[in-house]
Amino acid sequence: MHELLIKNFSRHIALTDEEISRLPDFFQHKKVGKKRYLLEEGTVCKADYFVIKGCLRQYQVDNEGRESVMQFALEDWWIADLYSFLTGTPSAFNIDALEDSEVLVLDYDHQQRLFNEIPKMNIYWRIIMQNAFVALQRRLLFQQRSLEERYLEFLKRYAYFEQRIPQHQIAAYLGITPESLSRIRNTVLKK
Repeated sequence: MHELLIKNFSRHIALTDEEISRLPDFFQHKKVGKKRYLLEEGTVCKADYFVIKGCLRQYQVDNEGRESVMQFALEDWWIADLYSFLTGTPSAFNIDALEDSEVLVLDYDHQQRLFNEIPKMNIYWRIIMQNAFVALQRRLLFQQRSLEERYLEFLKRYAYFEQRIPQHQIAAYLGITPESLSRIRNTVLKK
C-alpha cells in the first residue's frame, strides 16, 4: 500500500500493522495521463480518488464554454464529486489531470467493505467529510470577497500551487479572467 495514503490515515486514526496490510484489498492503483479524465460531466462518479502523484482539478463548463474550477488536488489529497458518488446521480463536474498523475481508487462497494471490515475507517471518513464541508463553506465565503482579497487568500492558503498550476487555471478557480489575475498579481507585487 502506498506510504503517502498510510501517512494520511495516520494523521487521524491509528491503524494496526494487520489493518495496514489489508488496505491493498480495497484500493486500485491507476495512472492518469495529462488532460485525461477520471470523471466526465453527465456520468456517475464511481469512486473517491487519493492522489499519490500529480495534479487533478474538478471543474464545470458553463454554456459559453468558460471553465469554473471547484478544486485542485495534489499529492496527499482526495478528489471526487461526493454528491454523485454517494447518490449515484450524474455528475455536474469533470475531473481531469493537469499533469501525468497516479491515484488510488476507492469505489463505493470497496469503501463500504472497508468501513465494515476496518471500523476505524468510519472515524477517518467522518473527519474527512467534516473537513470537506468546512472547506466548502470557506469556498462559498471566498467567492463573496473582492478579486484582490480572493487572490491574497489563495496565496495564503495555497502559495505552492502557483509553481504547478497554470495561471489560467488559477484564474478559473478564483472566478476571474486570466487578464484580471495578471492585473491583480501586478498590483499585489507592487505593494
